[in-house]
Amino acid sequence: MSIKDLKIKREFFLISLSILLIFYLIPTPDGLDYKGKMMIGLMSFAIFLFVTETLPLGMSGILIMAIPPILGIYDSREVFGFFGNEAIFLLISAFILAAGFQKSGLHRRTAVRFLKRFGKSPKIFILGILLLGSSFSFMMSEHAVVALMIPIIAFSLMGVYEDENLRKAGMIALAYGCSVGSIGTLLGGARNPYAVSFISENTGTNITFLQWSTMAIPVVLIMLPIVWLLLITVFPTKTEKIPVKKERKSPISGMEIKAGSVLLGTVVLLFIFGSIGTAVIAILGATAMFLLGVIDWRDVEKAIPWGVLLLYGGAITLGKGMLNTGATEWIASGIVRYVGSNPELLLLIVIAITVLFTEFMSNTAAVALMLPIGLGLSAAVPALNPIAVSMAIALAGGFAFTLLIGNPGNMITYSTGYYRQKDLFRIGIFADIFGISVIYLVAMTVWKFMGVW
Repeated sequence: MSIKDLKIKREFFLISLSILLIFYLIPTPDGLDYKGKMMIGLMSFAIFLFVTETLPLGMSGILIMAIPPILGIYDSREVFGFFGNEAIFLLISAFILAAGFQKSGLHRRTAVRFLKRFGKSPKIFILGILLLGSSFSFMMSEHAVVALMIPIIAFSLMGVYEDENLRKAGMIALAYGCSVGSIGTLLGGARNPYAVSFISENTGTNITFLQWSTMAIPVVLIMLPIVWLLLITVFPTKTEKIPVKKERKSPISGMEIKAGSVLLGTVVLLFIFGSIGTAVIAILGATAMFLLGVIDWRDVEKAIPWGVLLLYGGAITLGKGMLNTGATEWIASGIVRYVGSNPELLLLIVIAITVLFTEFMSNTAAVALMLPIGLGLSAAVPALNPIAVSMAIALAGGFAFTLLIGNPGNMITYSTGYYRQKDLFRIGIFADIFGISVIYLVAMTVWKFMGVW
């Protein structure tokens, strides 16, 4: 990091501290006490840190946990006890499963064979990339899938250098496919288990692996063809055929069989016996990876993004603090006062704000900031079902289609040089609008038919 960049980050950090100081000095608004006022200040402080990335996200998460004891909002033992959350252990286990899958090399064999089934037609091939990314993101973190698939997609697109649009569409399809697929199961992204944990602790409703997928997959199934049509419309291809790249064939190894069996078995158990605890089953699957010799602990140390786990502590602190101090009810009453109490309109606004937030910060951070507000709105407007609004926020947190900073998958695919930010913006604006609309329509129709609200 250059001296200039370091100076800018220090200035940003001073600004973030100034936000806390301003909230400390201003009079406490009617309807709030000191703790509620300072939690809103801490949320504003967190938003600034997340958007500017003044600190690494993991460090921001730790700092957010350290501030409430200083301000007298929480006892330090209570704050740091938030790391005992079940969602964190589900995440750790999911990363271990993904590490075994990657080390075995099964991802490459599966992806190559999958893409070959989509023939030589460029438009159908783009659909294949979307389906590949979304399918893999059902089983592991979306940014991990992007990182694993980039060499395969790049290899497949070799020989079409003269067709920039096809290369743009191919790489963006990988990022978008992983984003859409990541909402389909609890294994797809860090925000998913966090949302389930939040819903359970604050509403008493335990959402199983199967229930989550039943609610989320309709959104996936609708969004994938929409994104595909956007890609082939915004980036029309001149190429008639994609050159077939020959891959050296090799027999499937015992390690691949073991890794595939463990991953598939874990997912099946999560669907069937998810009620006993998703983290419990995921831990058993991760244990099997070790017992079968697929991975060792050194592989895990490399595979787990510890920053994401540390961010969780800050997210949980924000959520609990906002709810327990009454800050969310105060914000919700203000929104209702200005917007009205129509539950359908409030749901649409919450989804749109979440998508906007997640374009500028970590998906998990955006969801962590919006879930308490959504729950506060459901308390202020009983017709707004808390499960529906919380699930809508969690799904909307996965749809960062417009800006590079909104999603690690966008950044990783951008690093190939196949497209530029303006290309992502051209298609992302429309994808965001459709994403908001699809989540809203599914919530208003499918979820109501299911009896969610």
